[in-house]
Amino acid sequence: MNDRVLMSNDGGVCHVRLNRPDKMNALDPAMFEGITAALAELADDASIRVIVLSGEGKAFCAGLDLGSFGLSDDAPTDLVPRTHGKANGVQHLGWGWRQLSVPVISAVHGVCLGGGMQLMAGSDIKIIHPETRCAVMEMRWGLVPDMSGYPLWRGNVRDDILRRLVYTNEMFSG
Repeated sequence: MNDRVLMSNDGGVCHVRLNRPDKMNALDPAMFEGITAALAELADDASIRVIVLSGEGKAFCAGLDLGSFGLSDDAPTDLVPRTHGKANGVQHLGWGWRQLSVPVISAVHGVCLGGGMQLMAGSDIKIIHPETRCAVMEMRWGLVPDMSGYPLWRGNVRDDILRRLVYTNEMFSG
């Protein structure tokens, strides 16, 4: 685990906090590694009864930090191979929450964009502050929202609404 994800267990209530407040918890390679490590640790901890996923600072998660990928010597090159059954490492960041044996609650505030929406999609319960600004942003950059968010949202959001949000990047409130 690294400092991008903080975890604390208080009597079976495990708080998992995205910890990059200076960048509104935008997803960079270190955040991917931290979330992956947290998911592995959570899956093995029988003392946990519920997980609360939140973000430090003024935002839940601003989505993918595009500037952090491909700019360093240690940029990830192995996100596409199937590493978690049928899912790759990036998709596991969404699916992993759904696969845990305890309820996962997302406590969302500030902004929840792109990859943040897909992280939240994996939770069982979503508590969103009414002033939170949400959007599926991937299409703006010609990307496919493929962190497993789309299939995880099905059944929670009408398909026509989900398609509109994905295709248009429409911003909406919590």
